[in-house]
Amino acid sequence: MDHVSTIEGQANLGRHAERLGTAGLISAIVIGFVGALFVYATPGILGLIAAQSGVDDEHLGYIASWNLNAMAVAIAISTLLLTRLSWRMAMAMALLLIAAGDMATGLSHSYGAIAAARAISGLGEGMAIGFSFAALGRARNPDRAFAWYLVVSGIVAAVLLFALPALQARYAPSAIFMASVGLTALTALGIVAFPDGQRDEAHFDLSGRVDWRKTLFGLTAVLFVFFAISAVWSYAERIGHASGLGAQTVANGLSLGMVGGILGALAAAALPQGWGRVWPILIGGVIAIAGFELLNGHVGAAAFELGNFLIWGGWNFAQPLLSGLCADADSRGRVVCAMGAVQTFGMGLGPAVAAPTVAGGSFGVAITLASVTMLMGIGCVAAEQMLGRGSKA
Repeated sequence: MDHVSTIEGQANLGRHAERLGTAGLISAIVIGFVGALFVYATPGILGLIAAQSGVDDEHLGYIASWNLNAMAVAIAISTLLLTRLSWRMAMAMALLLIAAGDMATGLSHSYGAIAAARAISGLGEGMAIGFSFAALGRARNPDRAFAWYLVVSGIVAAVLLFALPALQARYAPSAIFMASVGLTALTALGIVAFPDGQRDEAHFDLSGRVDWRKTLFGLTAVLFVFFAISAVWSYAERIGHASGLGAQTVANGLSLGMVGGILGALAAAALPQGWGRVWPILIGGVIAIAGFELLNGHVGAAAFELGNFLIWGGWNFAQPLLSGLCADADSRGRVVCAMGAVQTFGMGLGPAVAAPTVAGGSFGVAITLASVTMLMGIGCVAAEQMLGRGSKA
């Protein structure tokens, strides 16, 4: 798992700062997962919201967008607060916002109130992701730390999505959201082990220039790829139900998506470095597009399960390589931190742009849009490499 890193370029950045210990690593992984839970479980959470409020598919897309765009804003702000705010205080604020947003979601029934509640959660989630990623970047082996983060998050999300239908059959959606508040409160107990990284900032090596070619093409590729994934993944649960699939079959498909993501991340970790980035990203993109198309039209159980498996497998196979490209653009880690905001903004933009196209109950236009956008993301990576070779010639 030595190659899987979303902050690969920070391996040397904090070489004089205090390293992340085992307790801090566990705390960062857990809090980071809580922050990213909406991303992993978007279809399931939107299903709960639909069951609670009766909001239609179009407005569910806008709710997802409010949540994800708030996350993007908070991640961007977090990059500015890393040197100005106690990391443990930031985590306390983040978990408080997440809990408040989840509680408000469980008590709300109108589109406006739920969108506002999810935006509050999104702000907390973005802070949790931003500071947790900064903490993981200070591990002795950041690549391996991020690999563990991806694997642990995938396993927990798979179990959660698989169990969600049984939970819904027994408990009201509002009760499930309140249970989420309780779990977030338990997570707060790990703050004492979270690194107080602010005090180490003065020891960081701040040399290095930004490679603007890699920055431009890398961030654009990230925007396109995450836009494409979110435009389909956000509606995966609705796609299954529109095709008449049972609740447990839908849950099985979503859970298999997480399994595909775990295997994709592990496959990326095992890649020989000599393979470069373009071909693996191309392979990952094509796999994800195949998953999109399996969800197009009337979908059977096997196609639904395989489609979600391929979407997450292709995504997590390509994602670490896109992160590496952004990390290479700046040894100080500024570009890869910006990448966190760009990818989350892309995820928020995807369901919002797709929302009007699914208002009639058909998801074909959204899926075609996602496939084309994924190809554009792959094209950006290829263009960056070709221009790089041209400049060396």
